[in-house]
Amino acid sequence: MEPAFVLHRWPFQDSSLLVELFTQQQGRYRVVAKGARRPKSPWRAILQPFTPLLVTSQGRHELQTLRHAELAQASYPLTGTGLYSGFYVNELVQRLTSQYQPVDGLFDDYQATLERLGHGEAIEPVLREFEWRLLCHLGHGFDWCSDSNDDTIAADGHYQFVAEHGFWRVAEVQRNSYSGATLQRLAAFDLSEPSLLQAMKHIMRHALMPYLGDQPLRSRELFSQLKRNH
Repeated sequence: MEPAFVLHRWPFQDSSLLVELFTQQQGRYRVVAKGARRPKSPWRAILQPFTPLLVTSQGRHELQTLRHAELAQASYPLTGTGLYSGFYVNELVQRLTSQYQPVDGLFDDYQATLERLGHGEAIEPVLREFEWRLLCHLGHGFDWCSDSNDDTIAADGHYQFVAEHGFWRVAEVQRNSYSGATLQRLAAFDLSEPSLLQAMKHIMRHALMPYLGDQPLRSRELFSQLKRNH
């Protein structure tokens, strides 16, 4: 058995579930959980997002069959904004990873993120750190300390962020430019002020954009609806 989480699930045939798993050893893949929607199925209650599982599956094709699933520990208690943030983290893993391609360290960072959200830590820093770690795990990290010319980021300089390239120095303050002093603080993951959080959010959003494609993030739309309703 290997550690796993449910990223998403769908009804399948009359009484089964199609489940997208994120596992420590095999990465992300889909299984059929036969009979999981039946009232007496032991899987009905546990095949839920944010629940640490131990699973065994079987099959040589793209769609495997779930053979065993049990709780590894209690579910992480995500509610409100934390719950929507968890859906966002799940969607990032779904969209940015490939099936059956485990990424060293990503599973542990994913679980640590759910744990922090479950403990009620401040949402924005937790999400920004996961986004950055995800980019690094996938080989898309960039240099916070040097610009595109390999010159050290200067505190009195001004820079624009270009996805897949990093920071470019500009002659003066421009729309969507950042001071070198700000970048130096972000490089140390200093998110202690609202302006730093906002800058990090903008940079991470642009950094992720090339890898997410044109399809909008469903979790982001749900979060916007939540804010409108409150």
